[in-house]
Amino acid sequence: MAEEYPEQLFLQEKPSLALLTIGALGKTYASVITKEINSTFAHTTKILSKMEQYGLVKFTVEGRVKYVELSELGYDVVEALNNLIITLKGDVTHEETVPEDSQPDIAITTEIDSESRHIQDRIDKLSSKIETIYNDLSDSGTDSNTIARRLGPFSRDIKIIDNLIGSSPNTIESAVVNSLNDIRRRFEYLLNQ
Repeated sequence: MAEEYPEQLFLQEKPSLALLTIGALGKTYASVITKEINSTFAHTTKILSKMEQYGLVKFTVEGRVKYVELSELGYDVVEALNNLIITLKGDVTHEETVPEDSQPDIAITTEIDSESRHIQDRIDKLSSKIETIYNDLSDSGTDSNTIARRLGPFSRDIKIIDNLIGSSPNTIESAVVNSLNDIRRRFEYLLNQ
């Protein structure tokens, strides 16, 4: 049997869709993923097993139900896949620097725990991406339907962060939760422009 490499897994449609589905749904189980990606249960469990080997997902058993959710590495890969999708969908230019007027509204200046800080960092990066893409598209005169299509995948990222906060065993700082609510409201506003 030929040696397998990670790129062989993610350069295929079903594994990528499976990972994105887990990211969007949060803690779920294999039969739901099977239905969402239009696959067989056997193929889905094989994909999930391979993802577990790479450390992208983790399984937990509660009663008679076996759940699957993303690991921290899995969240990073989902973010990378979303960025790839956005890049491939169009002529959006990505800048590493964030314009001053698109800085997140809430700056957390107090000392917060590392999990809250990590989540806030994700929120800040997501906010920056959304604002940059919106501003680029808007400045180039792109129509509102196209803007909504280009921004649409970010709803999945917002849900992933929401799931991170909801499933955290620790209490996440209220400033972080407020920051997520702010980006959610801003995202909805931009979609409806």
